[in-house]
Amino acid sequence: MADRRQTTWSAALQGKTGKAYWRSLAELLDEPELREAAARELAGREAPPDAVSRRSWLKLLGASMALAGVSGCSARPADKIVPYVRTPPEVTPGILRYYATSLELDGFATGVLVENHEGRPTKIEGNPEHPASLGSTGVHEQAAVLGLYDQHRARAARRGVTPAAWQAFVAQFGAAREDRGAGLRFVLRPTGSPLIADLIGRILARYPLARFTFHAPARSPHPARGAELAFGAPLQAQHDFRAADVILSLDADFLASMPFSVAYARQFSERRRVGSPTGAMNRLYVVEPALSPTGTMADHRLRARPSDVPVLAAAIAAELVLARGARPGAVPTEALGALEPLRARVRAEDRRFVEAVARDLARGAAASVVVVGERQPAPVHALAHLMNAALGNERAAWTTARTLITAGDAEQDLPALCDEIRRGGVDTVVLLENNVVYTAPADLELSTLLRSVPNRAYLGLYEDETAASCDWFIPAAHELEAWGDARAYDGTISMVQPLIEPLFQGRTVAEVLAVLAGERTPRARDLLREAWRARRGGADFDAFWEDALRRGLVQGSAAPPERPPLRADGVATALGLLAALVPASAEVLEVAFTVDASVYDGRFANNPWLLELPDPVTKLTWDNAALLSPSTAKALGVESEDVVDLELEGRTLAIPVLVAPGHADGAVSLALGYGRSGAEAVAAGVGANAYRLRTTKAPFFASGLSVRKRPGAKHPLALTQAHFGLRGRPVALSVPLAVYREHPDFTEAFKGPVPSLLPASIPPPGDPGPHEQWAMTIDLSICTGCSACVVACQAENNVLVVGKDEVLNSREMHWLRIDTYYAGDPREPEVVHQPMLCQHCEKAPCEYVCPVNATTHSPDGINEMTYNRCVGTRFCSNNCPYKVRRFNWFDYTEHRAYNGGLARLQRNPDVTVRERGVMEKCTYCIQRIRRAEIAATIERRPIRPGEVVTACQQACPTRAIQFGALAHEGTEMVAWRGEPRSYVVLHDQGTRPRNVYLARVDNENPELDEP
Repeated sequence: MADRRQTTWSAALQGKTGKAYWRSLAELLDEPELREAAARELAGREAPPDAVSRRSWLKLLGASMALAGVSGCSARPADKIVPYVRTPPEVTPGILRYYATSLELDGFATGVLVENHEGRPTKIEGNPEHPASLGSTGVHEQAAVLGLYDQHRARAARRGVTPAAWQAFVAQFGAAREDRGAGLRFVLRPTGSPLIADLIGRILARYPLARFTFHAPARSPHPARGAELAFGAPLQAQHDFRAADVILSLDADFLASMPFSVAYARQFSERRRVGSPTGAMNRLYVVEPALSPTGTMADHRLRARPSDVPVLAAAIAAELVLARGARPGAVPTEALGALEPLRARVRAEDRRFVEAVARDLARGAAASVVVVGERQPAPVHALAHLMNAALGNERAAWTTARTLITAGDAEQDLPALCDEIRRGGVDTVVLLENNVVYTAPADLELSTLLRSVPNRAYLGLYEDETAASCDWFIPAAHELEAWGDARAYDGTISMVQPLIEPLFQGRTVAEVLAVLAGERTPRARDLLREAWRARRGGADFDAFWEDALRRGLVQGSAAPPERPPLRADGVATALGLLAALVPASAEVLEVAFTVDASVYDGRFANNPWLLELPDPVTKLTWDNAALLSPSTAKALGVESEDVVDLELEGRTLAIPVLVAPGHADGAVSLALGYGRSGAEAVAAGVGANAYRLRTTKAPFFASGLSVRKRPGAKHPLALTQAHFGLRGRPVALSVPLAVYREHPDFTEAFKGPVPSLLPASIPPPGDPGPHEQWAMTIDLSICTGCSACVVACQAENNVLVVGKDEVLNSREMHWLRIDTYYAGDPREPEVVHQPMLCQHCEKAPCEYVCPVNATTHSPDGINEMTYNRCVGTRFCSNNCPYKVRRFNWFDYTEHRAYNGGLARLQRNPDVTVRERGVMEKCTYCIQRIRRAEIAATIERRPIRPGEVVTACQQACPTRAIQFGALAHEGTEMVAWRGEPRSYVVLHDQGTRPRNVYLARVDNENPELDEP
């Protein structure tokens, strides 16, 4: 059946006019057996995963009847709590407090505000004053609060298998060495922390022969080396997409996974949203191997194998500089002549794309920008600097000094450290919050090497793979338990302060380094404060300190822009290196390694919120897979869920296949971060460890991959993409900008009044009645599908995790989901993301079928659920055309261990935790609405515009979601509803949703639309 599926794309699309959207390849093919399978999946199985047979059930029933007299009703075990002996003066029970801090990912800080209930952190929001968040967050920031309460975190220090005290560690590692640190080595994550830089300086003053390694599998040295080629210094590229009319992304997922992506998404959306048919919007070109969130937003996207991206970049640069006449500074013409042969290397079928992009960039000139992903080799980054200089776009692209710290001459890379260990030159290695045994390239064989070092100490959150290879282990403090500082990608110094005392006596990196620097009793707060006193000083230091902690940052500390001239010799070297890069032949299979959108490089693999979060593009949960294009899958004779053996340079990995629309032919994409073997119980057995194929020479891309199908072997993939089908109905709408300008009323048929037998329940415009009328507007043009809103909703509303088996049964509990729709050829699909949640219909079909009146309509227009009335008939869910209601098939707190234990401490006390047999759904964050109403009543005033912000709205990096009262006519929520492209989903059903969508508009280049 695989061949028949893979050869019928054209037949499935033939004869269709307009945009026929589909959500999965099975839906596109519309085969009867696939429809039946989907119907079975939608229906769900009512038995738990470990269901018993009818015979066994009757046996158990008989036994229970025999024992009925032993005990009657059993009460739940009592939960004992300890109240404050003396309530702190700043704590008022029931009143939220917010504290500013920062979360660091691979050395770059994002400022956040942490919601605190009586000293218990429960929710994370973006810090509006911080340049990296601007009040929004990504999925990792939202999920960090659950990581704080992870019951699988390490709880005690040990030496070998024996529990040990912190002071014993201090005594051993703090003692003076006589070799000036010749055998002392440190491994850290990249960081921009001024405090860590100071402590490294102190250690080097004590031990000048010590060496430091900064390792992160997702970070690459290529951008810095590219800047060295272009400018002679390892500068850091910065961008402002608000100043860009035309954007070229070369394998750069700047809207989702690159540093500063939350801020970049906001900047991009400000120029992307078109407020009227006459408005202007930016244009995005993307070249990449696999479809990314940035790629889904592209007006034109070219799928390319990893080895083809440098060729395409060089061809575009050649066309821009040689044919369009753009001149990059003082680089002589003869040096640029090396671009000419590079232009000829592009494939004939890609030449039209290359020429159109170069012309568009040249037309935009200073309002155009080129951005390159970290995975690409250094010459491509140098080429981007060349093109940006030729465009003269100093407002959209510039450089700064590197914001990550270095150890200068005392710094070495991971292969150099491994060489020293092999030679026996290392007697002590201190690994700080870096699971390097798991993430190191496979050819280093670090796990074996590390065991040969006499003294091995590891500071980590978990007893993970690296902990198993070390004799000393110290529990690390979570970021929400720690004191410290960091830098954002733009250089802004960000403060880190604890929201709670360490739950398991965790220590910080700064405290461990201070021990090696000679301190006997280091305290993280004192280290931070004294370092800043020495750096800042002054009579007003106390005021400065309090202000920095209150704001979560040091104002005015961003790195100043640097605009050095291009170096002609460096450009010539970069062009020579590009000429030496030979793309693999079409017959050779390539592999691309990427960090996972959820678990990142593996550090979040024990977070069940992230494991169950559908991938922004594939919608895969609880797994990773080998992503293949339909054509490559056909050539290899495989289909989705087939298990294959991937072999590269003698190393083999077994992994399931997932056929992915929009993927480049001749390439396989593998997400890192899965296949864990440490003590993290949730992560155990989830996915395959792609690090086994990664090598020092090819950390991001490699060629020569072989794929062998395991006969008959299948691995079920928990995909949410096919759970709710279109059934041929227009749900997600999109048009090109030119069509929108010519026909601004194209959504007219999807809004307005429809005949109804039910009375009108919404007050007429201008007459809100005695209650505010709440509503939501969502702009599909700027939704990237990042899913930050999904995790924010989960954290705010105590939404439980159900596990892979239940996701396979279509029982995921997310109140808000991101539906992804494709249109056109699956090889080159157009994509639309649509957040889907309860529509809070005025004529709600769920309300009049509930036999116990559990689902009702509130006076302020909210479709409410009364949990203690619900008896679980599920009539409401069956009658909901949007399929946004979630049923608790089991008591998931008891059914899944990761929903209980310490995770209970994360629960929002303002939201009821639902029990088995109860229906639940989006409430428009009713607790926030009622809190604002109470405050307004106390102050004897109406609710102010913008006073109520839902969790999804607050998290959204692009501000695609707007919420408010219909009477607040000056708000964006109300103004957007009046735009011509507004519409409601399933308008013909007459449900009158309070949610209004704005159809997506794409700014296509007419030159590329012509046949």
